Amino acid sequence: MRFNWINAEEISFNSFLLMDRWLVRMICNNYLDWQEFIDNFSIALAYNPTVAWYFAHRCPESKPSIDNLIAMAPKNLCAVDVRKAEVFVIDAMETSVVYTFPDIMEKSCDYIYDWDKKYLLELANFTDKLVLDVGSGTGRLAFAAAEKAKRVYASEPTDMLREYMRDKIKCENIKNVIVVDGTVEQIPYEDNTFDIVMSGHVVGDDYDREISELTRVVKSGGYIIDCIGDDNRKRKPNEELLKRGFEFFYHVSKSGGDIYRYRKMVIK
Repeated sequence: MRFNWINAEEISFNSFLLMDRWLVRMICNNYLDWQEFIDNFSIALAYNPTVAWYFAHRCPESKPSIDNLIAMAPKNLCAVDVRKAEVFVIDAMETSVVYTFPDIMEKSCDYIYDWDKKYLLELANFTDKLVLDVGSGTGRLAFAAAEKAKRVYASEPTDMLREYMRDKIKCENIKNVIVVDGTVEQIPYEDNTFDIVMSGHVVGDDYDREISELTRVVKSGGYIIDCIGDDNRKRKPNEELLKRGFEFFYHVSKSGGDIYRYRKMVIK
């Protein structure tokens, strides 16, 4: 699905040098059954040896895939054909590339700029609570919760996004947000730590594993919240969350999208 958050023609393939290990791993290993992507990615890597070297060293487990891709690339392509391949890959990996440009992400991603913090704050009482935001991104949920919470831990696996949040914390003199590394599959905190654990656009690759990890770190009587941003997509309630005990809250976004937010009280 294309979101048109970036113009691939304007983006250098060197932006891939700003990616983290988990992004490199995903790009190298998760699209091996998409032949058109593989054809173009092989060219982009073969004709950008610095990016290929970085990928292989940043994510060693992906090196066999990278070597295979480079080996299959056609030889002696002209610069125009190489750039076409680069643009195809950049466009295909739009949702990963945008993570390396947090300023663009803030301005171009409708689920961020069209969202109102009231849609989070009405889901729970955040006052003086200890909160974890998983997959924090540019901090959409974290900074909203911080207006009421005692402390918010913003867990984000992407370097560029972590530094973006840290810059905002410093610039705006925010005292109660702490930025940390971590993924939804491996949350870097002890059991029963938080009053509220929240995320948006994170849960969905492996529901059982992800919700189990979110449940582990929330206190008994606390909440797990899934609060996506606002966009123009038409949706139905997420049956996977509903069958795991979540209740949903619905609103229509400014652009006409069907937005469902989810909440579950955890009793241990």
